[in-house]
Amino acid sequence: MRQIVLKRLIRHQSFKWANSLTATVAVATVLAVSGWVSPASAQTKIELFLAPNTDSTPLWAAHSQGFYKDAGLDVSVRTFPSGTTAFQAYRSGLGTLVMSGDLPSLKYWISSKQNYRAIQVLTRHTKGYVVEAQKSITKPQDLIGKNVATRVGSSGSWLLSEYLNKNGVRDDQVKILNLDTNQMPIALCKGDISAFFVWQPFGDQAAARCGDSVHQLADAKGYMRGYTVLGARPEWLAQNKEAAIKFVKATTRGAVWAEQHPKELAKYLEDNYGADAKFSEKVLTFMDLTPLFNEEFRADYTSLSKWNEKQDPGEAVAIDFAKFIWTDAVDQLKSGDLPAVPPGAKD
Repeated sequence: MRQIVLKRLIRHQSFKWANSLTATVAVATVLAVSGWVSPASAQTKIELFLAPNTDSTPLWAAHSQGFYKDAGLDVSVRTFPSGTTAFQAYRSGLGTLVMSGDLPSLKYWISSKQNYRAIQVLTRHTKGYVVEAQKSITKPQDLIGKNVATRVGSSGSWLLSEYLNKNGVRDDQVKILNLDTNQMPIALCKGDISAFFVWQPFGDQAAARCGDSVHQLADAKGYMRGYTVLGARPEWLAQNKEAAIKFVKATTRGAVWAEQHPKELAKYLEDNYGADAKFSEKVLTFMDLTPLFNEEFRADYTSLSKWNEKQDPGEAVAIDFAKFIWTDAVDQLKSGDLPAVPPGAKD
């Protein structure tokens, strides 16, 4: 029956070049009504927002190795300097999935009135979050009255506050500048700031650019453990549950591949996005790619939530894990699916 309808339609349109677009649309309409779709159109289309660095490691690995395509997903990527910046576009309704740090994910969940769910942990570590400073800055107290930078609203904000407060310095005793990540090494070299608080490889980039005039003052050990997570809108998850599960499984497959092939991933990031391979490979030695929302994750996010409530008592609310995370996908992962934790990732 479907073939007869198609033949009649084709004869009627006669497929003259002048009418080719009309004919194509008409054929597509008949095919859709008849229930037939091509393999290409059967793929779920996903626009992924992420940063062009190692904090998106599992995503880049899965994308570069074709794991999403293997899973029947049509994934396009759009890069942003940070998750905080990505959320500015995501808030307007753009994008399907978004990678971000821990604090941006929590703040967006609150500001969007919980129109967000974390569906997978991408990375977690302490050594990759750093305080890079002028050589003259040797202790936290040296920063009093000085300009310091972070990406306000990012995980760097949490590190900045925890580092200062635990060493007896209040946030208001320094002048905090809001800079994008790629601007911080330049500002430090020029002397516009005395220190910045952010994730690697930007600390190493500053050291390479500025030479002996700067040094790493501290990492995040003892102050916070930083996370990057993958998130989605609840409505999309409800309508595309199977696609979301496939995406998480493919991304976890990417994490395993990255853990086994750090040099190849570092080269991919350098060739395609200009991320220095040497710096990327170093970060991968201490980055935990475990995707699970385990007790460690819950304890760290609870600490983050309490800190955020103190910082923003008028707007912040306590985290509710039942509404913040979506576990349908990670619950299907088996122990054999998970990447190994590198020795350098252990505190």
